[in-house]
Amino acid sequence: MATETRKRVITPERFGQGYTWADYLAAIQTNKDRFQRFYDDFQPEPAEVDFFKRFSLRKGPVRVAAIGEDWCPDVVRGIPCIARLAEAAGMELRIFPRDRNLDLMDEYLWRHEFQSIPVFVFLGRDGNELGHFIERPATAYKFVADVRQELAPRNLSDEETMKIVRERREPVQLAWMHDTVREIREQIFYRVL
Repeated sequence: MATETRKRVITPERFGQGYTWADYLAAIQTNKDRFQRFYDDFQPEPAEVDFFKRFSLRKGPVRVAAIGEDWCPDVVRGIPCIARLAEAAGMELRIFPRDRNLDLMDEYLWRHEFQSIPVFVFLGRDGNELGHFIERPATAYKFVADVRQELAPRNLSDEETMKIVRERREPVQLAWMHDTVREIREQIFYRVL
C-alpha cells in the first residue's frame, strides 16, 4: 500500500531566507513595543525547556518556521513566546511574513480554508515536518467564545465586542503563552517521540 508523503515545503534554503527574531523585531512596523514586552515577560517553564532540549538532542536539531503578520494579536503574543522557547531550548527560529509568503501560508490553512496566524512549523534533523501549530491554544479559543456568548444578548457591534474581548484577554495573555508551549509539546512532540 502506497503512503502519501508530504512535499517538503520549507527546504533548508527557504528556511534560511526567513527573519531571525532580532531581524524580525527590527523590521516590523506595528506593535513593536508589544512584541518586545511579551518577549521580555515570558519565561518558559524549566521543565518545558528541558523537554525540548532533550528532544532536540535525540531527534534534532529542531528548527521552527513561524508565519505571521505584526498587526495580528495572536502573532504579537505567539511569536515572542516561541522565540523565547527556541532560544532557551536551542532551536533555530525563522519568521516569514504571511502576506509575502502566501505559498507557505497556503500549506498551513486552518481547517483547510483560513489563513489563520501565527503558524509554527517544527522541522526535524532531515528537514521533514514534525508537526505544526496554528493560531492559539484551546484555552484562548474557549475564552473568546465564552466572552462572545456572554455579550450576545447585548447586541453589540463587532467592533464593540472585540474591544471588550481585547480588554478582558490582557490579563490572561501570559497564561496563554504557557498553554501554547504545552499544546505544542503534547500535540506535536509526544507523537513523534
